[in-house]
Amino acid sequence: MKSNDDGLRLLLSKIYEERGFDFRQYNTGMLRRRLARRLSTTGATTYLEYARVLDVDSSEYEKLFDDLTINVSHFFRDPLVFELLYKVVLPEMIAYKAQHGDTYIRTWSAGCAQGEEPYSVAILLTELLGGQLNDYHVTIYATDIDRNALDKANIGEYQESGVLEVKKGFLDKYFSHNRSYKIKESIKELVDFSFHDLASEKFIAPPRSVFANFDLILCRNVLIYFTRELQRKVLSNLEAMLNKRGYLVLGEAETLPMDMQKDFICKDGMCKIYQKL
Repeated sequence: MKSNDDGLRLLLSKIYEERGFDFRQYNTGMLRRRLARRLSTTGATTYLEYARVLDVDSSEYEKLFDDLTINVSHFFRDPLVFELLYKVVLPEMIAYKAQHGDTYIRTWSAGCAQGEEPYSVAILLTELLGGQLNDYHVTIYATDIDRNALDKANIGEYQESGVLEVKKGFLDKYFSHNRSYKIKESIKELVDFSFHDLASEKFIAPPRSVFANFDLILCRNVLIYFTRELQRKVLSNLEAMLNKRGYLVLGEAETLPMDMQKDFICKDGMCKIYQKL
């Protein structure tokens, strides 16, 4: 077992050094399950053998990253979360901005997959701001470590299975439909997609966001793949990136550590929505 553990550590170090993806603090059980598929497919019997496969066939890296990154999503995933965003969180945020004469609304969707989540937020903000949309500087930064997913997000075209949770009024208003559903340009313009690794030592927020200062951060169903140590580090970084009274939304199976909860108001425990004090 020790030899196997050493092999996994060497493989993850190789991936980081050669391609810049740092999976070394990801959940070990999850990594072993995902890597098992690549080993089986390539005929490798150990992690060191698989490392040699990567040396011989560089295209294997792309297949590996597809298996290690999860991009299962759809618009308005977890409808209750988005209902609370629509009815409570975003209206409170907009009212606070109006009260303080602040016209900048900055959101970050961390682990955005193919763009369904940030586009969903963009639709809600467009609905709520209505004719005042042009009075605000709205930017939704959307990041992921899967560049293929980001390319698809930038195209903004989805199959019917991805839009099943979209209300018909929103579907008619914000999508064009032929054989697939394509998000309209007015929504696409609000979202800025870029590569970002939450485990990065160098960048704790999307480099393109420059000053961070986010009003809303969604980091849902990402932390569950990290070790506890990395979870804590990432959550600490997210807290630092939030404005006072900013909102943090986690996944259903994720929560803030007890010692961090004193810095937040829990707006909804079931939907894991927190507001920074």
